[in-house]
Amino acid sequence: MKRLGAFGTSRQALHAGLIATGLMGIPSACTWVALEPAGSEVRISPASAIEECVRVGTARARTKARIGIFARSKSQVAEELATLARNDAPGLGGDTIVADSPISADGTQRFAVYDCSPRPPPSPNGY
Repeated sequence: MKRLGAFGTSRQALHAGLIATGLMGIPSACTWVALEPAGSEVRISPASAIEECVRVGTARARTKARIGIFARSKSQVAEELATLARNDAPGLGGDTIVADSPISADGTQRFAVYDCSPRPPPSPNGY
């Protein structure tokens, strides 16, 4: 077999290239945020679907947008930010979140938190 400098044989160079290619995908595939039981009850909604809801607060979420020199997958970052906001919403009295800002370059996003639980009709006496 032909020698290729630091990698030795061409087969070793091929293996090193395959390993390096596989490792490049790892930063985008990692998920560090787990959905908590209370957060699993919180839904993600478009702004157009919250007319009957009451805004109860704001959740600010932040996750890693980059790992070293590698940018993480935009969809993975968005999913983690939504999970963080869903986990925060019950503590604010909410059951629904709506993205309230775009995702920034550093991996932060703001979410409006709403209480969309059914409300009893108003009493005819006003009490």
